[in-house]
Amino acid sequence: MSLLNSIDRPHVLTAIETWDKAGGSNYMLVRGGVSTHVLLHAGREYDAAAIVGIAHGLATGNTLTPAEVPGGSAGASKALTRLGFQIRDDSPPAPQRVPGTKATTPRMPRAAAAPRATPRPRVAASDRIVDNLCPRCFIAMPATGICDQCD
Repeated sequence: MSLLNSIDRPHVLTAIETWDKAGGSNYMLVRGGVSTHVLLHAGREYDAAAIVGIAHGLATGNTLTPAEVPGGSAGASKALTRLGFQIRDDSPPAPQRVPGTKATTPRMPRAAAAPRATPRPRVAASDRIVDNLCPRCFIAMPATGICDQCD
């Protein structure tokens, strides 16, 4: 069961009212994130992921930031479409691939190699052995030569 299945249409409508009361952009400044999917309702545009996050809070008591919405803005778009809302996808188009050619991505120029840090010397376990142990309790003896535990 998806995390967003708990959201119903009334939750979304109440979330839209909450968005309008909060001023929308002010809400996004507080909660963070920007969606590439836009909810279209009553002639207005809303950030789909933010509305789903608010609606999830109304349904479960746990409001989600747009970054926490499962599937991101695409997941929010799916949930809203399932509930009968209209969505506009503002995602940038995927690069077109010509058949018979390899898909390549533009490469950034290589930066000069950063100097490597000097590795830390390894300390052998035998270097950590304490020579002066109490013969009774086998705890390391202090510089005084008198065991704090036994004497």
